[in-house]
Amino acid sequence: MGVKVLKFDAERVFDVVCHRRNHPGEDYTKFKVPLKPDQQDAFIRRSIQAFVHGVADVSEGGIISVQAFAGSSDLPQLTKDVFDVTTKADNFDLGWQDSFKGIPLRKGQLSWEITDVEQAITFKEIPEGGKVKFGHLSGDKVVADIKKYGAGLAITWEMIEGNKLYAFAEALDATRAKLYGVWGNVHYGLLNAAASAHTVSWQGTSSDKQIDRDIATLNQGAYVIGNACKNKGYGDTANAPMLLYISPQHKARINAALKAGQSDVITSGGAGSMLNWPIEVRYTFNSNITANKGVLVLPGHKIQNSVYLRELGLSRQEIESLNELRTYWTAFGAAIGDDEQCAQLSFTS
Repeated sequence: MGVKVLKFDAERVFDVVCHRRNHPGEDYTKFKVPLKPDQQDAFIRRSIQAFVHGVADVSEGGIISVQAFAGSSDLPQLTKDVFDVTTKADNFDLGWQDSFKGIPLRKGQLSWEITDVEQAITFKEIPEGGKVKFGHLSGDKVVADIKKYGAGLAITWEMIEGNKLYAFAEALDATRAKLYGVWGNVHYGLLNAAASAHTVSWQGTSSDKQIDRDIATLNQGAYVIGNACKNKGYGDTANAPMLLYISPQHKARINAALKAGQSDVITSGGAGSMLNWPIEVRYTFNSNITANKGVLVLPGHKIQNSVYLRELGLSRQEIESLNELRTYWTAFGAAIGDDEQCAQLSFTS
């Protein structure tokens, strides 16, 4: 989509906030192009909205729009265009994004359908003069809805009068962290719920080496998913890459299982079994992933989300406290139309 990301200049934004508060009718002249009062309001609103979402920023003398995600043909790579860019900011847990396929929505579309169908479309040899025979789609559907989430930011009288830039920056950081927390909780919660319908026990017996049991569990989980999805039109699920979400508590064990060669396992006293599936791991502390469990995912396909992101920033002054109250919103939806793309792996007996 070509979103331009610049370093967020909290000091400059705070300076405009202070000027707008202390000199409400005057132009702001510290940019190359002066900003009129209404332009200052837009600058403040869009700057903070951009920082909170991490998808765009503002530059001196101009404003880069952050409204490009509603009613835009730039949406097909939504999760890459939105969530990938946010990783350029502080380190937030966004590992879940790799499992979700972004769905483009037009302005006014607040839901989409994930159709659970049997593909009846087939390729057949057509004789000379013959006609193509069209198959049909049959099955149920899941409707995924867009929901809105908001966070409040209070710019206090003390911040402005005391020139407390640090307090302003901390308030912005807290607002952004809350938004990223909502994203993570919703998406990880969906993955964990889908996986819990397809459990894989810790493989092997108590007499087996831990690494053998871990490798066997990963292999079995990948087989369960690949076999369940083999005829659903998801491509070659016998060799498809999969993602494992699990607590960093298990880093040593999972890294050993993913990296161990046959000779390494035998040297450590194991049976010599190897990981036979292309699995990548995403470690997360998110509490929506069940303790001592891993969530294995065949990403994409009917695991979908969509961000209906508009410039939703509102403000008002509170006469009782002299605070300026600002709210910032995100609207998005996520759903898993096929829970057989997920499995929950146990790593304890």
